[in-house]
Amino acid sequence: MLNPYESPRKPTQAAQAVPYWYVLFSQLYWPMWWMGTALIAGNWFNLVSPTVGWVGFGLAGAAALGSYVLPSLAGIRPEDYVVLDSRLLNSKGEAYSDALKRFSNGATLMYDGVAFGFRPDNEIACGVVAQSPSVNQSEARDIADHAQSVFDALTVSSPEFASAVAGKTFRISIMSDMNANATELYRIVDGNIESRG
Repeated sequence: MLNPYESPRKPTQAAQAVPYWYVLFSQLYWPMWWMGTALIAGNWFNLVSPTVGWVGFGLAGAAALGSYVLPSLAGIRPEDYVVLDSRLLNSKGEAYSDALKRFSNGATLMYDGVAFGFRPDNEIACGVVAQSPSVNQSEARDIADHAQSVFDALTVSSPEFASAVAGKTFRISIMSDMNANATELYRIVDGNIESRG
């Protein structure tokens, strides 16, 4: 399954949010797949009828097929991400220009351990991984402060970044891991911290 937190688009497109229906599908993918697999297994062990087993097959199949077909319909290319470092930021050279152009066109931008990407509802989301899945609110606030300082530094140091994020709501998501199965532990919008676990 593709990572739902990425929202790259074709370079010729203006930056736009990931479609809401794709975000919804990404949240339903694993429950559909596991439920379908459980119903299939239940049919094998004669715990459910063959009809219920076929329903499970349909659920798992729809989830699997959707994970291959829907990302392209949503304009998502998971390989479209770019890493920026202070050397590139200070040089303002060709690699810097290419990185910021790709970000403006929807690629996920990584800088100092923080990922930035465009999201639905006119948001610029900042994803940062916690050191452990058992983060308390005080630790989450420290992580959010780091993410905010990285965002502020990029906004000051890069006119292209500042222009791309202007007028968008800034959201910080503290994630449990760096893979597609990661869960959002905390969300911070306008300084308000909300536990998501």
